[in-house]
Amino acid sequence: MKDTGSTARMIRPDRPADWSDGHQGPVRPDISTAREAFEQGFLNLPGWVGFALNLRNRIVGLFGLTTTGPDGQEMMLNLPVIGETSDRYEVGLIDRHLTFTITTELTDQRLKMTTSIWYNHWVGRAYLALVLIPHKIIVRLALRGVK
Repeated sequence: MKDTGSTARMIRPDRPADWSDGHQGPVRPDISTAREAFEQGFLNLPGWVGFALNLRNRIVGLFGLTTTGPDGQEMMLNLPVIGETSDRYEVGLIDRHLTFTITTELTDQRLKMTTSIWYNHWVGRAYLALVLIPHKIIVRLALRGVK
């Protein structure tokens, strides 16, 4: 995958992810790249998701975790790009508590979104336990946004 020249170069930990999940589904015929699918999925989320992400930022900010940048769905669309081809788009972020990536793969009008997490601190495990159910709901809703 080529480097797209993002301002923040992210390097994943040199070990298998501590946790990952993948969700997949069909994609509309007019979506031709993995990046387009990722962007359309997160742009078409219900309004409550933006509210939930903004609330997350307020809460985790109290603990010194990353909250800078755009709010709501825009936060997801502005994650540093790790790599990109027409059929694979990967974004991610390194924070004090964990490192995560979201890999979007487009194959034969099917989309797969995989979230991978590496714990950087025990707080990462606690954080994932708190956001696991909303995470799964939001990724599934993003997939619905590209049907």
